[in-house]
Amino acid sequence: MIIDDDAETMTLMVRQLGAIFEARGFSSGEEALKVLLSADPEEVWLPDLILLDIIMNGMDGYEVLGILKEHEELKRIPVVFLTGMTDETSECKGLEMDVVDYLKKPVASKVLFARVQHYIDLYSGTSANGKLDEEKLKALVIPLTDREMDVARLMAEFRSDREISDILHISMPYVKKLVASVKKKLLIDKRGEIRKYLVSS
Repeated sequence: MIIDDDAETMTLMVRQLGAIFEARGFSSGEEALKVLLSADPEEVWLPDLILLDIIMNGMDGYEVLGILKEHEELKRIPVVFLTGMTDETSECKGLEMDVVDYLKKPVASKVLFARVQHYIDLYSGTSANGKLDEEKLKALVIPLTDREMDVARLMAEFRSDREISDILHISMPYVKKLVASVKKKLLIDKRGEIRKYLVSS
């Protein structure tokens, strides 16, 4: 699913990705959510991945993402921000909202194909089983604490901060602190990069 109010960009990406994937474009967050949340089984469509622009007329990408996170059947769909916004603040905000990646326009077609294929494989479970490789973790320069290991296991299942907070019964600020510590010790910048420490299928 591609959500972008720039008709030219959306049409180009649908045409490029449509050569391999089932790619559908939507010109607004409202239009996309109507399909995602439709009560009609024949109208609803749950994609394997969402490419989401941030700055759009009407509902912006942050608002769309917030609504996705409120629905059990939608919050597990991986979302990649694809945007012309290049400032650090916007990127950090997106990553804090648990998008799996933040791609800056324009994106070369080969890079776009590679990222889309990677995240579809990763989140559909075809490239990893969601279990941490204990041997790799033992080789860390600075080992994870028991609590960090609990968080890392949930990150490996691609749980959101809110889910980690609920499961472990710890506050959101503490979750964010633990997630940051885990990423630092694993030498990763983005949550999706935890795939490096997963047991291969």
